[in-house]
Amino acid sequence: MIDFSGLSDAIRSFDSIVIFRHIHPDCDALGSQFGLKTWILDNYPDKHVYALGAETTSQGIWPKSDECTDEVIAKSLAIVLDTAAVNRCDDARFVSAKMIVKIDHHPDVDGYGDLQYVNSEAAAACEILAGFLKSEGKTISRKCAEYIYKGILTDTLRFTTSNTTAETLNAAAFLASHGVNIPEVNRELFDLDLDEFRLATFIRTNVHYDESGLAWLIMKKDKLEEFGITGSEARGHIDEIGHVRDFRIWAMFTEALTGEANRYEASLRSKKAVVNEIAAEYGGGGHKNAAGIKGISEENVNEIISRLKHLASIS
Repeated sequence: MIDFSGLSDAIRSFDSIVIFRHIHPDCDALGSQFGLKTWILDNYPDKHVYALGAETTSQGIWPKSDECTDEVIAKSLAIVLDTAAVNRCDDARFVSAKMIVKIDHHPDVDGYGDLQYVNSEAAAACEILAGFLKSEGKTISRKCAEYIYKGILTDTLRFTTSNTTAETLNAAAFLASHGVNIPEVNRELFDLDLDEFRLATFIRTNVHYDESGLAWLIMKKDKLEEFGITGSEARGHIDEIGHVRDFRIWAMFTEALTGEANRYEASLRSKKAVVNEIAAEYGGGGHKNAAGIKGISEENVNEIISRLKHLASIS
């Protein structure tokens, strides 16, 4: 049982609170961020609360990020969600805040913050946050509950990942009891529009795989431009590859649309094999079964594919 008293005291004592998320945010980052902002304002309406971040995701419906001056951040409580390392934060200004709280479920590779609530056994940052809200016993609106529920639902791939536990399901049930429209949230997050359907068809049609149990796809810049999407948006559909019994590990590599030529970003996934150790060797990171890498060369892509083939063959 996590003791959240320090976080509770910090929220009560600051008039200004600034909430941060990681770069290339997913629904866990956004759900925890907007869920916490909503909860604070529901219970402390006189506080000034800002949710910052330049990027968003195409999955689900989310509010626009706020804007905030350097002067405000310097006098504020900063709460950084779902962000393992300082250099992964979407807005680096959080380091200037008067007090910093870290809430995360990734392996604790960068122990920043005056207060740290890190549980790498949790399936999502939103699972940890649900525990905090439950311990507080204050108002939880439907909007707040739905934001946080979205983060748990997506980070567990609808409760199918290996780190989904009884605690995860209890957290989701607790949130659902506050009015979450479960079918509606599922449709919002997982139904595809026609362009996304075309992309999913392309991914399934063009994926490579071999007897090792590895499946992979490389999307070049021209193909991303043809679909009118970013690499991050393309990699958001990596789970199109993952629902095949024969695939032990699957990966998607996307060429950068801007900057240095022939640079790639990667998303790695697995059913059981530990893939974040390979990601870490190329400057990336993440969970044991879900990791990412930025700024790698075409040569690196081929090396990683070779290493993942070997890992899949022994998994």
